[in-house]
Amino acid sequence: MSDTALESQGMALYIDTGGPSPTVWTQITNCKDINFRTGAAAVKDVTDLSSSAKEKRMGLPDEGQCTFTLQYQPKLSDHKELADAKADRQIRDFKLVLTDAPTPTTFYFSGFVLQVPINIGIDGVVESQVVVEISGAVHT
Repeated sequence: MSDTALESQGMALYIDTGGPSPTVWTQITNCKDINFRTGAAAVKDVTDLSSSAKEKRMGLPDEGQCTFTLQYQPKLSDHKELADAKADRQIRDFKLVLTDAPTPTTFYFSGFVLQVPINIGIDGVVESQVVVEISGAVHT
C-alpha cells in the first residue's frame, strides 16, 4: 500500500439530528461501504453551422448521490432517522470524515434520503443500501 493512501477503516458518516438549530451530529453506525459524489455535470452542445467540430460547454456541477450499505437495525436511533428522513421528504445535513491526519478531511453536504430498503438473505445479516440524493455543493 502506498504511504499516502488513506485507509477506509475509521471513516465515519454522520447525519444532523438536531433540526434547524443547533446541529447535532449523530454517527450512522454499522456502515460497510460508502460511494460518494457520483454525479457529473451536464454537457451543453453549443455547436453552430460555422463550427468545424462539436463545441460544448459544461453545465452546472452535479454532486450526485451518497450511497452506503449498512447492517440495518430498525431500533437504532440513527437508522430510524434515515427512515424518518425518507418518509418526511425533508432535506438533511450530512458529513463524511476521512482518516487523514493530523486533521481529518471533512465533507459537508445536504441531501434527500431516497431509499432505505431492507435486504434479507439466507445465511446473511439484514442490510440496507441507503441512497441520499445530494442537493447543492459539497463543502470541506
